[in-house]
Amino acid sequence: MKRFIFICAALALAFPPCGLAGEFKDKGETIAVDFPSGWNPGKSDDPTVTLKLEKGRSFFEFSRQDSELGDYYLKARVREQVDSLRGKGNQLSGDIKSVSLHGVSAAYYTSYESMGADSYIAFLTYNGVSYAVSARGLPDGDFRSVLSSVRKPGEKIELPKPKKIRVVRKKKEKDEDEELLNAGEVPLSTGAVTASTDILNAFAVSTVPAVVESSTQGAAAAAGEAAHTFLSELARKQEENVLPPYIPRKPLPLLLWAALIGVWVAGSFAARSAAEAYTNPKLPPPPADVPPDFFFPFVISRFSTVKETTYNVLTRQRQLLLAEFPYEHELYVAGSVYGCLSFHVAWSLLGFIGRGDAVLNALAKFPLLGRAFASLPEIFFIVPFVIGLSIYFGKERSLQVMDAQSAPVMAVHPETKYYALIRDGAGKEVARLVRKGTFLNRYWEFVDTDDLVVFSIRDDFPRGFLLRKLFGNLGGKLRSHYGIFVQERRAGFIFLDPTSSDRFQIHMDYAFARLGHPAQILAAVLYVISREKDPIYPSPF
Repeated sequence: MKRFIFICAALALAFPPCGLAGEFKDKGETIAVDFPSGWNPGKSDDPTVTLKLEKGRSFFEFSRQDSELGDYYLKARVREQVDSLRGKGNQLSGDIKSVSLHGVSAAYYTSYESMGADSYIAFLTYNGVSYAVSARGLPDGDFRSVLSSVRKPGEKIELPKPKKIRVVRKKKEKDEDEELLNAGEVPLSTGAVTASTDILNAFAVSTVPAVVESSTQGAAAAAGEAAHTFLSELARKQEENVLPPYIPRKPLPLLLWAALIGVWVAGSFAARSAAEAYTNPKLPPPPADVPPDFFFPFVISRFSTVKETTYNVLTRQRQLLLAEFPYEHELYVAGSVYGCLSFHVAWSLLGFIGRGDAVLNALAKFPLLGRAFASLPEIFFIVPFVIGLSIYFGKERSLQVMDAQSAPVMAVHPETKYYALIRDGAGKEVARLVRKGTFLNRYWEFVDTDDLVVFSIRDDFPRGFLLRKLFGNLGGKLRSHYGIFVQERRAGFIFLDPTSSDRFQIHMDYAFARLGHPAQILAAVLYVISREKDPIYPSPF
């Protein structure tokens, strides 16, 4: 007996068992992994490779990725590799497989044969970092074992303790005589049968606990991995026909939208306070006996549709005039902008509750261009936006002024060299508008056919121009105020109805009543108001 023990000890020293070589850490000490003995650290020229081990011609390396990837994108990366390998003619053993990282995360991989050796490509995320794994020259079981050992440096992986199984021996009926008779054999005596049964039972009792104790240790650990693999395969089958997007996309954080909305609401209140500080100018009253050719003030009501805006103009003599200005592009431009914003807000809400990938999955299922739609979902809004811009720049937007019988009175056409040309009902040019000033200090000169500046239309509230671009007209509380000036003297102004954002009046000083044709003054003012339209955004007021 002593000699036998000595021989076993000598064999153990001469041929040590294949055990673990220890814990290997990557460069940033983000992860650690266990390898069998014989694997040694290697060098790589790739700066993204943070850990490489070699054993002969076999290798195993981890490459750090730029961003943290979720399960959807991990499987998508593996699926891209599968498609690429199949396109090159490689034979793959299955599609996408998964390995549980001791219940914390999961790694997804595929295997194929390259130059007569088993090769592997895997992607995993652990400790907040994603890795691409490449390996070659080791069996599938060893590859899975290495992956399953990924953990934080110094972290101890605790497997659930197996439950002890209590074996209860039941007494058997002594019917061996009948079984042996049916088999055609000579039965033993009752004493012999009893003795043999006791021997068998004693052997079973002595061996079964040892077998159960050793087998249940691995079974309990493998149960969790088997369940995770089953769920992963089920999800893979559901997404079998869905290819990943070309560009990984994620919803914007919901906190960002909340911050933007908060800033916008606070700015809206500040802009409204600034608008309320403006007061209308005052003009001297007209004489008691006003001649019939004094048509001011013009009382104007505005009606808007998705295609155009119509102005109903009532003069001092109760004469009715009409004016129209097209806005066909706004349906496409505003619809695309607001639609895109609504889409991203809804996507952020889904991402907040953990369903952000559902949007990409739904878009990726589109035939032919599904991957492109999932990479750039904004394309659904870019197309109508481009259509709106083409209408804006390609179609002339002119103001038409007509009488009550719809006969043309004046027309104002856009002009790139100046700002606009004013023509009478017969189409003859009578004046032009020339834009002057700076970004905030804006004004437009009314120049007659003799190149004389008759009057100018100025922005009476230049501070509100930028506020309107940022916050809109705030339900009519923040509107443009225009004044009419002759050199530096005020000749008139546009009075805004405080009860409605669609009603206003054009007032003129009686001393300047014959400054120009009333229809020309009306056309010039309406064109500036229409072309420099106050933006309308959703408002808290």
